[in-house]
This record gives sequence, C-alpha cells and structure tokens, in this order.
Amino acid sequence: MSRDIPSEIVLHLDSIYDLFSPSPEEPFSRKALFLPGVELIKSELSLPLWGQRAGMKAMIYLPRESLEPGLAGTITDAWQRYCQFKIQANERTTRTLVRQAFMALVFGTLFLVGGLLLSQTLKNVSYEPPFLDQLFSDGFVIAFWVILWRPVDFFLYELWPYWREDRIYKQMMMIEITVAEEPEA
Repeated sequence: MSRDIPSEIVLHLDSIYDLFSPSPEEPFSRKALFLPGVELIKSELSLPLWGQRAGMKAMIYLPRESLEPGLAGTITDAWQRYCQFKIQANERTTRTLVRQAFMALVFGTLFLVGGLLLSQTLKNVSYEPPFLDQLFSDGFVIAFWVILWRPVDFFLYELWPYWREDRIYKQMMMIEITVAEEPEA
C-alpha cells in the first residue's frame, strides 16, 4: 500500500528573480543560490521515492521589501509557463531523437544486410591462409552488428531522461506555492 507523502520544499531567496536565475553577485551570502530556485526544486523531485508525492508545497521566503500583494499568483503563473516551456522543449528534442533513431535504424539495417551479403561472398573466396577467410567473413558480421547498435542505443537509453524530466516538470506544475516574509535570524 503506497501512501501519499506530503512534502514541503523551502527556499530562502534574496529576490524573486533568484527563482529563475542564480544570484552570482553575492556568492558569500548564506542564502546564495548557485542554481536557480526552480532547478533546486527539480533536483528535489528527481530523488527516487517509493511513495507517490502528492500535495507538494514550495515555501518561498523573501525579504519584506520584495513582498507585494498577489505575488504567489504571479509566481504560480510564471512557474506554469516555465514548466510548459520545458515540457515543449523536451518534446521537440524527443521528436528529433526519434527521427534520428529511425534514420539510423534504416541505415544500420541496410549496412547489416550488405555486410551479411559481403560476408557470405567472402566465405566463398579462398585465400592462401584459411584463417583470413574466417577473419574477413566474421569481421564484417561483427562490424555491421556494431553499426546497428547505435539506433538500438537511441531507443533504449537516450529517450528515457527526457521522458523522466517531463514527468518531473508535470509534478512541478502541481506544486502549491506559498510566499512569506523571511523570518528574522
């Protein structure tokens, strides 16, 4: 039985702009972020969990002078647009990779068929030392199977990170965002 695990991600920002871009101007500040806040939240959601993360919340603490009415709604809108942009970018990249994988599969299959034919032809040609027959015929078979590995690699390994990242961005879109004044230290 899996339980929903409500979690809260807390960010202490010097400015609301630190949510989408890092704050390199003050690297010695205790609140210095070396990544944008959204990337920190994404890395938090990237951790493998056994339970489903429902009811995720992001608590953003800002200095008093950065607070204004309706800021949580403004942040939520920008957050949604950012996640949508990243999902669309991943979809474009995935489409490109799939197209490249199919092209590599077609060419790899043609090379494999050609290699098998060449291998059979070389088996019928006799060389003075017999091991050369075996070397050339088996060498071509191995070489053309290796050429076919690239499209298989596309489908098995290169597409998964993009699908996983899409899932994370969809989770991020569901996060409830709260903004509050930075507590006094």
